[in-house]
Formats: sequence, C-alpha cells, structure tokens
Amino acid sequence: MSERAALDYRQYLRVDMMPHLLCPGCGHGIVLKAILRALHRVGLPRERVVFVSGIGCSSRIVGYVDFCTLHTTHGRPLTFATGLKLARPDLHVIVITGDGDGLAIGGNHLIHAARRNVGLTCLLLNNATYGMTGGQSAPTTPEGARSANAPDGGVEPAFDACGLVAGAGGTFVARGMTAAPLGLDDLIARALVHPGFAFVEILSDCPEYFGRYNGLGRGPEMLEAQRLHVEGVDALLAEKRFVPGLAGERGGARPPVALGVLHEARRPELAAALAAARAAAARPARRPAPPPSAARPRAAAPALADAPQCRVRLAGAGGQGIVLAGLLLAEAAVAAGRNATHAQAYGPESRGGASRAEVIVSDGEIDYPYVDRADLLVALTQEAYDRYAGEVRPGALVVVDADRVAPRPADGVACHALPITATAARVLGAAVGANLVALGALVALSGVVEGEALERAVVARRPGGDAARALRAVRAGAELVAAGRETP
Repeated sequence: MSERAALDYRQYLRVDMMPHLLCPGCGHGIVLKAILRALHRVGLPRERVVFVSGIGCSSRIVGYVDFCTLHTTHGRPLTFATGLKLARPDLHVIVITGDGDGLAIGGNHLIHAARRNVGLTCLLLNNATYGMTGGQSAPTTPEGARSANAPDGGVEPAFDACGLVAGAGGTFVARGMTAAPLGLDDLIARALVHPGFAFVEILSDCPEYFGRYNGLGRGPEMLEAQRLHVEGVDALLAEKRFVPGLAGERGGARPPVALGVLHEARRPELAAALAAARAAAARPARRPAPPPSAARPRAAAPALADAPQCRVRLAGAGGQGIVLAGLLLAEAAVAAGRNATHAQAYGPESRGGASRAEVIVSDGEIDYPYVDRADLLVALTQEAYDRYAGEVRPGALVVVDADRVAPRPADGVACHALPITATAARVLGAAVGANLVALGALVALSGVVEGEALERAVVARRPGGDAARALRAVRAGAELVAAGRETP
C-alpha cells in the first residue's frame, strides 16, 4: 500500500450531488473522506469497486461516491452484497451500514455474513442513535442515555458490534473513530485488502440528536469526548474490554473503548471455497464398477443432446422421489459446466398427491425458471401423464412407467414405455428407487447430460445415504434403454 499521487477528493465524488444532506457536525462526512483516502492509498481499480448501502444516515454517503453503487432495502445490504460477491468474485464489495441498519433489522444478516466469511468489507457507522428518523434509541445507544423514545434515559445495555462479529467468525474485526481520522484511514485500508469478511465499526457522532438529547454539545465537543474515552490495541478482542457509549455525566465513569485491529485470522473465503468445491465435484469420482453384464447405453438423440437449452418436466406422485430426481439432474448439469434451474411443486401429503419437478438445462442464461412446454417429460403415474402429455413441444421425448401408465402418444412425440417400477423392484428389492431408474433411462435416451455427470451427482448427494445402491438404479435405467426393453 504505497503512497500514490496527491488526492483530489473530487475525482471520487459525484460533484453534481453536492451539497450533501448530512447535518452540521455529523461524523459521517469525516468517514466518507477517510474511505476515499483509504481507497486512493490502496489503489483499487475503480471499475472493480462496488459500494452497497441500506437505509439510514450512513447509507446516504454512498450516493455521493463516484463508483458503481447498489442501494438496497433496510437491513439487507449484506444480503445483496453477498449475492454480488458470489456472482462476481473479482469485485471489491464495500458495504456501508449503520448501527440500526446493520445491528437491528440487519443483525442476522451481519451474523451470517461473518460466519460465511464473505470476502467483502463492511463499515458500520455507529452514532448510537436512529438519526434519520428523529433520534430514537438504537442497538448501540448506551444504557442511561436519553433519546426521542427514552426521554428519561434507556435501561437497555448497548450492543457490542465487534464482539458479535468476532464471535460469529469474522476474520478481520476493527474499531475506529471519527476523532482520529488518520488512524481510521489505516484501518479501512487494511480491511480493503483482507481476504475474507472484514468488519470495521466506526464510532461516529450525531450532534443533532444524540448530542443534543444528552447535553454533549456540538461536533467539536463530541469529538473531544471520543478522544478521552478510547485506548489503542493490537491484541485479540478477547483480551480487551468493551463498554459502549460516549463519556458523559449521566453514564458515570466508563472503562475505555478499545480501538484498532481487535481480531484477525485466516480461513477460506466463501466464494473461493465454493469455487474449489465445484472444481472438486467436476473431477471424476471414484464409484463402484458396473457389473460385467452391464450393456452400453445407445447414443443419445442428437436433436436433444446438442440443443442449447432443454426443458425437462418430471411428474408423478408424492413419495416417488420426483423432486430428488429433478435436483440430481440439475446438479449434474451444473457440475458439467452448464446452467440449470430447478423448480418444484407438490401437495401437503407425504405420500400420494401430485408432485412435479421442472429443470431447465442451458448453455446460456436462463431468463425464466419454469417449463411451459417440455422437451422431455417423465410421467410415473397415469394422472401425471394425463395432466402433462399435452404440454410438450413438437419432437419431444416422453418416458413413462409401463407398469403404471397407458400412454396415448401424439404425432411427432417419441414415447418410451419402460418397466420402471418393475426394474426398481428387481434391482433394489423395492419400488422405492423408480425415480432413479427413470432418470437413468431419460439421460440415456436424451443425452440432456452425460451419464458420467449424472453418476457424479448421485455420488455427491448419496440418495438414501447409499450411493452404491442409487447408482445401481441409475445404471439399471440406462440398461433398459440399451437393451430396448420397451413395452409396445
């Protein structure tokens, strides 16, 4: 983080948005300048930086920075930021939130972003009040402090934001204050380059409400109170004391608030861990060898195997594993490097009732996750066939259970009636597993995914806790196709 050319703040600001809306003496303007100095020092490419904000006084400053910005709903900036980071791991995502936005309505999102170790920087501006709505008590308002809704002083203890994040698994936890802006630069710069969830609580000041209600004076007096009430640290959070709030006669003497880097650790960042898991899943899995008598499935229908997008509907009754079959197909497609969506619908019954899974497999983007007219249809009950046989595209491929369905195929539709339930009973000793037999047959007939990709998905998910048993069912379905075991 070497020193760069002299900083002109205007190069990073939306000057046309000025003058700003912050109250006189508000500490958030100091924070904004510290953020810009840290960004300038670190030298992150502007096109790779995205600011995300929620709702509150703190979120207003994001409207003034001349970067890509995402303005979200109250308490949800970390949720949107997590999705953004997973979709674009190359981006540097900076979340600006406040003590209400981030610790009250957004508290659970903060906990789980830290737990997951999402690779982003979260700056929580703590002014100990809900400033935008009139100065009500916030999660960080000190016990005994007056507010709009506690004119005689609150009785609730304040939240330890840094302790929460460290306990949830955050890998970089720090605290700074607006009374020491240059030290704040350093903390933000370190957070920006940390490879994991980096959290910085920034003690800010609100003279308009918190200061006025508690007789702490205006901006300069509140900054001086901060300076008298802190201590610097370089050690772990567990070795330090934390008592929230500002010094004031109503609260009596308080131990110092710890400043600096309170906790730092290393563990896998979420996006990187997911990428590694996908890469591992894509590698050929060690699986049980097929029986010597296993026949080689016949080649897939080229029109379906080579299609850029394929719409699949699997239908039957509750308890037949329809949803599981759809999940396996979608996971096989994703593991093979294609895009896939999975949607499901079923009744309230554990057994019986209609059940449906819809899977779209595509080489490109998928704009709509539901199947209107299917390219591939699997029907394991007569009711499912009667309901969906008319909702297929010309040239569609239909697979039905010959033991349960009497098909009436339309012109231009290839219908394959296979002894699916009987095969499951023969191979597994029970009808449970017919879904996997049907899935193996569908893949062998259509080539919607490679058979090897499907087997890897089965091994990864281990249906019923027994991957070898599930593989026998899938391979038995493929053998039905290879042997031409169709019922006329």
